Amino acid sequence: MLGVLYALFLAATVAVHWIAPQRLRGAVLLAASLLFYASASPRHALLIVGLGLAVWLACEALRRSELQSRRTALVAALCGLCVAVLAYFKYARFLVETVDSVRFYWQLPALPASGLLPLTVPLGISFFTFEFIHYLVDVYRGKTAREQPHTAADFLKFALFFPTLLAGPIKRFQQFSAASRLLPADAAYGLGRLALGVVKKVLLADTVAGLASRLAVPDQVTTHGLWLATYAYALQIYLDFSGYSDMAIGAARLLGYQVPENFNWPYLSTSLPEFWRRWHISLSTWIRDYLFIPLGGSRVAAWRNSVNLLLVMALCGLWHGPAWHFVAWGLWHGAGLAATRLWRRRFAAPVAPSLGRRVVAGLLTFHFVCLGWVLFATPSLAAAWTAFRRMVPIFPPS
Repeated sequence: MLGVLYALFLAATVAVHWIAPQRLRGAVLLAASLLFYASASPRHALLIVGLGLAVWLACEALRRSELQSRRTALVAALCGLCVAVLAYFKYARFLVETVDSVRFYWQLPALPASGLLPLTVPLGISFFTFEFIHYLVDVYRGKTAREQPHTAADFLKFALFFPTLLAGPIKRFQQFSAASRLLPADAAYGLGRLALGVVKKVLLADTVAGLASRLAVPDQVTTHGLWLATYAYALQIYLDFSGYSDMAIGAARLLGYQVPENFNWPYLSTSLPEFWRRWHISLSTWIRDYLFIPLGGSRVAAWRNSVNLLLVMALCGLWHGPAWHFVAWGLWHGAGLAATRLWRRRFAAPVAPSLGRRVVAGLLTFHFVCLGWVLFATPSLAAAWTAFRRMVPIFPPS
């Protein structure tokens, strides 16, 4: 039912958008995006619009200011505000529960914080946060001078763009520009990507979801059943997430916008760094540009590079969900990336590896990723450990 409503809403928006005079199309798109978001939660819509306006005002002040210390303080304050809003809504309960677990273990007095916890998380809050920070940092660095918005409505149109609200891809403001008219080729491409996304999500991902759900109860599944569930989950999460990305890209193209690709056959990768260049590309490039490189990137010592990889991938895991098994999933990939980088510093890779070498490397990469999905899909670290013990006989029995 929701899918039908979204299709009708998209069709109506596309029609009104292209019928309207060109000078009014931005207003039509902004109004549609506000309506789309507010239909789920008017209160949260006000919050996101207010935060977006604060970011825009701060960026206007950044452009006018020449004093570097003031510019640095301003961008730090607004980035901190965005992170604080995300942390409160998405991670406050997780933090309180973690502290409460420690308190219970050490028999410490309880914290009277439960009444301050948010009841619901605003839709797309993680994506909003990353796009707001991207814009703040790029204005600070002087990377948006030519593409700067003329009004707050221009920035809010970018931030609230409804096709990418719920599942991305994470956009960059510099690349967010509209075509003046809808060409037949763009319409055909947009409809094709929409259809591809629906097929991936509804016909394929939802079909294998039943097999993948066995990872939720690993103590009740056989060894072979757990391996089958792991492969099914690897397929499900790819089809599900890339299907949503296809639909977002297709809907954006129908409105005259091009948003970044998010997936490029990631399971064909022959190394973990290559996997992250192909998987959730808009997120991995955001992490590279706004976390990993500011921490020193690949220019630092090997030990510090490894620590940075562990840190940014742990944050990547936490971004996916407020639970320790997501953090463990991020650390799993961080350790894999660090080990790969250390190996390559010690042993140079062949310029033209043989087919057999590529096949073996691809199988090893794929199974490393699949074992990581066990951490991602199981409901807790304890459940993940149960699954690992039953899947891999080198782990000690219970």
